[in-house]
Amino acid sequence: MRKAFLFTTLFFIVLFVHGQNLTQKFEARLTTPPGYVCYRTSDKIKIDGKLNEKDWLKAPSTNPFVDISGDGFPIPIMSTTAKMLWDDQYLYISAVLDEKDIIATLKQRDTIIYHNNDFEVFIDPDGDGLNYFEIENNAYGTIMDLIMDKPYRSGGHFMMQWDCPGLKLAVGINGSLNKSSDNDKDWIVEMAIPQKAITMGFEKPLKANKYIRMNFSRVQWLKKEHEENWVWAPTGKIDIHMPERWGFVYLSSYTVGSVDETFVYPYNMDAYRLLWTMFYAQYENYSKKKNYLRSINDFHFDSSELQKLPKDAQLSVEATSHSFILTVSLPSDGVQYTVNNDGRFSVDKLSPRVVKNWVWTRINSNKTDEEYQQWFQLLKQCGISGVLFEGYSEKHYKLCHEAGLEAHYWKWTLNRREVMDTHPEWFAVNRKGESSFDKPAYVDYYRFLCPSREGVAEYLASDYLKESNLPYVDGVHLDYVRFPDVVLPVSLWKNYGIEQTRELPEYDYCYCDVCQEKFKAQTGINPLDIEFPMQSQSWLNFRYDAVTNVVNKITQTLKKEDKFISGAVFPGPTMARNMVRQDWGNWSIDAYFPMIYNGFYYEGPQWIGRSVKESVQTINGRADIYAGLMFTDIKDCFEEALDEAYNNGASGVSFFDGPSEEYLIRLKKYLDDKGYVTFKK
Repeated sequence: MRKAFLFTTLFFIVLFVHGQNLTQKFEARLTTPPGYVCYRTSDKIKIDGKLNEKDWLKAPSTNPFVDISGDGFPIPIMSTTAKMLWDDQYLYISAVLDEKDIIATLKQRDTIIYHNNDFEVFIDPDGDGLNYFEIENNAYGTIMDLIMDKPYRSGGHFMMQWDCPGLKLAVGINGSLNKSSDNDKDWIVEMAIPQKAITMGFEKPLKANKYIRMNFSRVQWLKKEHEENWVWAPTGKIDIHMPERWGFVYLSSYTVGSVDETFVYPYNMDAYRLLWTMFYAQYENYSKKKNYLRSINDFHFDSSELQKLPKDAQLSVEATSHSFILTVSLPSDGVQYTVNNDGRFSVDKLSPRVVKNWVWTRINSNKTDEEYQQWFQLLKQCGISGVLFEGYSEKHYKLCHEAGLEAHYWKWTLNRREVMDTHPEWFAVNRKGESSFDKPAYVDYYRFLCPSREGVAEYLASDYLKESNLPYVDGVHLDYVRFPDVVLPVSLWKNYGIEQTRELPEYDYCYCDVCQEKFKAQTGINPLDIEFPMQSQSWLNFRYDAVTNVVNKITQTLKKEDKFISGAVFPGPTMARNMVRQDWGNWSIDAYFPMIYNGFYYEGPQWIGRSVKESVQTINGRADIYAGLMFTDIKDCFEEALDEAYNNGASGVSFFDGPSEEYLIRLKKYLDDKGYVTFKK
């Protein structure tokens, strides 16, 4: 109990070393706690301080106690070891404390025993860091026992009125007590703690295959004004009240001496360590700024701190100015670890991760109905949940449904050549004054509409509503919801004999008379008078908003009839804005399919992960992100590409131009190995 009074001052003395990451900064508090296999007794244990039962002789000893501050601090000059056993009624503890001069003066229960040399036991039966027990005794056998509701660092209080009911304790002296003229050998502590005394609620703490958190401490007064703190599990600072730093005690189902069971930690210790790194960082930040860190990015972890985690690990933080919850989720292990500002630690099972995977496809009239049936069945069996059809065929959509797959109508949005005869004035105009009506950019089918023109948004919304009401259509999938590429993916430059190291006027849209008038009305500036249009945020925003307004009109129209809307978008909101004036991070549709075709940009599979991560962070749970993958780009790194997508938060993937049967089977194996469950209609 005593070290808590030092804690308030000492915790907030932070040694700053330039270049340290968080795990280095808190290194002393992040060592792996010791583990101990506690075996069942084979016979009765007599609590007499002698330890002469065969079970005690067979029980393993802990490692000798060390300084509470851990590595780098002096080795205790006197040896201390402990042993543990258990049965259905008691947890048995013994300790041998080497001592040349055994002294004790306190004889009244619940006096401050650590004013004498003492032995202390700390027990957190459920390992949650709260409501733990402390039992101290000196060489007289005088006891101080209490319950802590939570550690002192979190404003904890001790309840001294608790006297461990049914506690058996004895001290053996090998030497003489309070006689400094001779040399003593050691004193022995033996105790039996009743299960009922440390039971909280209905969960019995003593049962086979359970872990409990424990620590032992020895206070030794080598000098009158200075106490030594020697412990089984070092906490890394002079504060024993850090239950997360205590040892792990595994209650074996085997009787002592029958087997030599290897200790196994109950948690992924790399994830556990990182969780507590975040916890200590929160307390440090609060000490400086009286506020908690609000996002994972605020912790500034570097790659070396994260590389030991499973690839699919996910970190999260929820914080206010006075509280926080930190979580490390391990989907591949099916668990998540959580700690809050009180230090309450919990392990919760994760439900299997549900993913939804897709393919984009065109309807092939040369393929028979039987071939389609077989293909749809294969898709379903291998983990595909939905098909995005370019075009519509009631027969094929029905076959898709019969296989248990969703069928979505994939249709271009602002690239609409079908209105050339009826609305030639609707088409977008570039900075040179050329209309995509008769001079399209790059390719003949790039006939983009101007999103600012009156009637365009209404026409598109009406068209998508009509398509969404066709038989077997589960939703509509918007594509080309943008301007023509002001900058092409780098791999396509050679196709057109251009180098787009800067924005070229012939690919920069829309400068039609309507856009000029609307922008001038807003700003007083004609966009043609802007010398560097790529640097004018107001002009960029005007075009972002024009596209977004079209999406909003479509969404408002379809949502009145509860229709599902998704969109194929450029990879990552930043690239989408820069390359095609598409600000999809501010749309409000149901799902986004960023087309992360890494080969188009001469990028490796890691780029997929970075793009997904930016997309997921931007949308922040408002919709699903499905990573659009070009199958031909990822054939040689198929599983790695999937890892990059899923591990960075994608709700699934969508394949373009594939995958083949071989890779569909590989997809199924991948999903099975990960334990992912595919979405079902």
